[in-house]
Amino acid sequence: MDVKGLMTLEPLSNLSSLVTLKLLNCGEGLTCRGLQPLLSTGGQLKELRLSFSPKFFSGWEDVEGGGEQQTHFVSSTLHELMTDDAAGFLSAPICSFLSSSLTKLKLCGDWSEGIERFSKEQEDALQLLSSLQELEFWQFHNLQQLPAGLHNLTSLKELAIHSATLSSLPNDVLPESLQKLVIIYGCNEELKRHCRGLEGTIPELIIH
Repeated sequence: MDVKGLMTLEPLSNLSSLVTLKLLNCGEGLTCRGLQPLLSTGGQLKELRLSFSPKFFSGWEDVEGGGEQQTHFVSSTLHELMTDDAAGFLSAPICSFLSSSLTKLKLCGDWSEGIERFSKEQEDALQLLSSLQELEFWQFHNLQQLPAGLHNLTSLKELAIHSATLSSLPNDVLPESLQKLVIIYGCNEELKRHCRGLEGTIPELIIH
């Protein structure tokens, strides 16, 4: 769905049977206001994919603050999320709300030029996603370090890295639950060499 010009998701908030929502070319003006009814009690949204939405999650606080409606937002139905608003998404209120449902997360760095590492608050928020099984970092071209504390994601089975400038992975970054590590096109040779040294410690290692 091309939603260029749309400022909130309120026009879609009554689509209670919606299971998959893909929003393309969102633009900087679109925020998540109107999203929660789709993935809370009464909603059925399982998969959400967003592109070119650098400020999408900036509207979360406005929704959460909202009076009687807040009591209906008890738990989330969302299983899969792709977003290029990594900075906005990685906040304690959002990750706490999705902690019991989200199993697959793809963070895209299209709007994250210059980011070399995540803040302590963002790292702590990511660790709240206790049900997360698959995590992917896509096109963070300046990222020097993965978020600390990934080893605390005890349900994580697959980690994928695409087009990142990382040269290595910290020794304690990988959780014991990890079954698959994927280093995809665009990563530097130092990272590839480092990950080849992990062969035998992870059941499945894929390096392109």
